[in-house]
Amino acid sequence: MVEATTDAANEEALPAVFWDSMPSNTDNVDLAAINALIDEQTPAERAESHKHQGNEALKTGLKLRKKFYFREASIAYTKGLDEQCGSKSIDAILLSNRAQVHLILGNDRNALEDGLAAMKLDDSNLKALYRAAKAAYNLKQYRKAIALAAQGLDKDAEASELKSLQQNAQRNLEAEEQREIERAAREKAKRGPAQQLATTLIGLRNWQIGKPQLSIGDRKPVVDADGLVHWPVMFVYPETMQTDAVEDFLEADSLQQHLDVMFAPDAPRLPWDDKRHYTRNRLELFYLSHATRPMHLDQLTEVLYGGWPQDLKDVAPQRYGPRASKWCKVDESKLLGELLSQPDYVIPGIPVFFVIAKGTDYRERFLSDDIPLF
Repeated sequence: MVEATTDAANEEALPAVFWDSMPSNTDNVDLAAINALIDEQTPAERAESHKHQGNEALKTGLKLRKKFYFREASIAYTKGLDEQCGSKSIDAILLSNRAQVHLILGNDRNALEDGLAAMKLDDSNLKALYRAAKAAYNLKQYRKAIALAAQGLDKDAEASELKSLQQNAQRNLEAEEQREIERAAREKAKRGPAQQLATTLIGLRNWQIGKPQLSIGDRKPVVDADGLVHWPVMFVYPETMQTDAVEDFLEADSLQQHLDVMFAPDAPRLPWDDKRHYTRNRLELFYLSHATRPMHLDQLTEVLYGGWPQDLKDVAPQRYGPRASKWCKVDESKLLGELLSQPDYVIPGIPVFFVIAKGTDYRERFLSDDIPLF
């Protein structure tokens, strides 16, 4: 620390031409003289001075390959711009030169901004245009790089650097577009089975399928070798919010068939049904009409593929209007496929049926909407 102070003091004792930096001692006579000269300069003259300092630092940096000098150059150009000298040509050169420094330091976004700003001040500045195009190229903004290069070539058709940059950008853009085409083709091929299934469900069967609200693990509908659809089906007991699931429910089976097995005399009783209300002869099934909004083919394809469509919005059941939701009693004797074809049944991802016990207070409250579920 003492040595640094001594060096600084020794430097201040030298003539100003030998200083490496401005002294901190404001009483220094030479420093006061320099500041007086600076104060006498016009903003344009000070901007020119900063530009010259920046150019010298840039040359030194290119010669010695040291980042320190490039940063000093950037600082000098910025100081020149801060003078707000009012000269578009000077400011355009300062911006263009700073863009060059940004390119060298790898600050491509800043280089692009400075290059474009310089061109707004002076559209004849080909160096600024090239530096902006080069920065856009480095940022892989190939269309912008091509457009900027073309703009420059309109001014100078023989500008070899712009020609080369435009050709390289064009090649890279074409390769990028080809990769995107191949990627899209691969994605489409991977989604092929999901799209085929979606076409079967809403195209051939004409079923309406909405946003998934409930699920049974990762189970999804499948089509067997005979072309029949197998669904995972959920039964919800709203009185206790318990559920039962049938993982493989054939569209050609009736609910009656499955309920006869689930509630057979020798079947284990429901552990939560202490009052034995939920026996086979007392069961009633309902579905909620218009539970959600139907998805179109592309949306359903994405869901079946395992994705989530960006344009798929949450739509709550409506209480009023032509698509108002209501509880609809299920005819157990109908086949699952027939039930799913009801014009007001929008499948909430998978078929869901609500199970109620006849002759209970809960049933009356459930159907009178005293127990809102939506």
